[in-house]
Amino acid sequence: MVRSAKFPAQWVRSAACSTITGSIYFLAAVTSLTLTLGQDGIATLWPPSGILLAVLLLAPRHRIAWHVAAAAIGAVAANLVVGASPLTALVFAIGNIGESTLATWLLRRRDRPGASFLDQRDLLRFGGATIAGTMFSATVATTTLSAPLDRLAMFWLSWCSTDLLGIYIVAPVILIFGQALHRPRAWAVPRSLPKTLMVFAAIAAVSAATFTQSSYPPLFAPMLAVLLAVFWIGPVGAAGGVLIVAIISTIAMATGTGPIAQDDIGPLERSLLLQCYLLTTFAASLPIATLLAARDRLLARLAEKMRLLELAESAAEVGHWRLDTGRERVTWSQEVFRIHGVPAAVPPTFASALEAYHPDDRAMVTGHIGQAIADRSSFEFRARIIRPDGEVRHVFSRGEIDRVNDDGSLCLFGIIQDVTVQVAHETLLDNARKHAEEAARLATIMAETDQLTGIANRRRTMAALEQAVSTADAHDAPVSIAIFDIDHFKQVNDRHGHAVGDQVLQRVAHAAAAELRKTDVIGRFGGEEFVLVLPDAAADTALRVAERVRGAIEATGQHPQVTVSIGVAERLPGETRESLLRRADQALYVAKHAGRNTLRLAA
Repeated sequence: MVRSAKFPAQWVRSAACSTITGSIYFLAAVTSLTLTLGQDGIATLWPPSGILLAVLLLAPRHRIAWHVAAAAIGAVAANLVVGASPLTALVFAIGNIGESTLATWLLRRRDRPGASFLDQRDLLRFGGATIAGTMFSATVATTTLSAPLDRLAMFWLSWCSTDLLGIYIVAPVILIFGQALHRPRAWAVPRSLPKTLMVFAAIAAVSAATFTQSSYPPLFAPMLAVLLAVFWIGPVGAAGGVLIVAIISTIAMATGTGPIAQDDIGPLERSLLLQCYLLTTFAASLPIATLLAARDRLLARLAEKMRLLELAESAAEVGHWRLDTGRERVTWSQEVFRIHGVPAAVPPTFASALEAYHPDDRAMVTGHIGQAIADRSSFEFRARIIRPDGEVRHVFSRGEIDRVNDDGSLCLFGIIQDVTVQVAHETLLDNARKHAEEAARLATIMAETDQLTGIANRRRTMAALEQAVSTADAHDAPVSIAIFDIDHFKQVNDRHGHAVGDQVLQRVAHAAAAELRKTDVIGRFGGEEFVLVLPDAAADTALRVAERVRGAIEATGQHPQVTVSIGVAERLPGETRESLLRRADQALYVAKHAGRNTLRLAA
């Protein structure tokens, strides 16, 4: 039920809209034929075609047929009212309605939006479609005449110019205001109605002064007024201004006044002369209005993009700059001024822009710029700038060659970003990394160091032995170890206490370490037992090192006096570290039984 009720409502709306269109078409046609009726029944100006074309371009596609049918009825009725025969009225109606329909099809085919007077290509499309339509209409209307060829040609030309003038004068005004009602931002409709009315009143005054007298023909004055209106209010000024000139000049010619009416030519020729004048005025003004509207649209887009760019630059703390090396002229965006902490009202010079950098960074900055100019390449750097208040900011700048001037000098374009916060974060991260590395180093040392003596612990000693064995296998080199412990160390603890025992352990470790080679390692295996790892040392070398260690410990001269017994072992080919340690330990056992304070070499 809801869907079935929808169709009658649409039908009623379509019928009502088309009835209005047909009525307006009829009134405009009768008025034009009555006021400007020329020779052979051709009006000097034919606004109905412009009205119908504008309606068809603005109407929804499903209502176009309704408007065409209503306008056709109005066209036939208007021609009958002014005395045309039924056949002539029908043929003229077919021609008039056909031209608007054909132009509409050409403009709206392939789902195109229709006509626009803000783009040059759309303006050319509009002109081509309307010319094709008027040529079709004139050809249809010419079929009603039987006259000499020159007379038919004049009739055809007058019909074309009449309809084309009516379309060009009326259609743009209706289209501009009609489309503005649907899309207010799409058209440059004057914001100030009083200003628009004043402009149109001035055009009317100039046109009246031109066409209501015959002593002096200042036909340039209305055209100049229309052009001034174009500069003031855009496409509306072009279409509306020509419409005002057309109305006043047509009325003047119909009443026999004005410079055109006084020419010693026939009515048809005067009509053609007026049409050519109006078409010339329109052709001179609307393209200019289109270019100005396109310029304003581009400027508006550019202003919007600049606003968004400045907003993005402010959010990202990134500005853009331009350097003309030939003129030494620097251009900054608003964000660059903010980064430098200077007011935007003071344009920077090249010298002042360079002086803003930290004295220690200026040579680097000039070097990068100079190298980029010499190589015609891009560059980037980080540097510090000093604001007028003394605050130091870190910036990142990147630039490249923008263009080459006529004198051969270069222009550079680039960006600059305030990275002070980023540098601060990087500094914190770098300090944290250094602290972490130091903590890890200390942790490693603590994990591999005997806490009492400060020498390698068992873990680190075994790792050193493993490394020495691997190196010896790789280079076919000898490696030896020595194991020693403190003689009668239990008696030291029992007599003097563990604190003194710890001091003895420290004294022995330091004395032994002082006698080693740079490549040797000393480690505490546990209790009073120590191990020497002697890379690249055969038995004789190992014995000499061990003897130096034994003698140094004996010669400390500190109380309580202690000595050590040492077992030395040179690694056999392919021997494991466990076997090597076991043989050295056996040699130590032999040294103990040999009376202590001595050393023995493992078999």
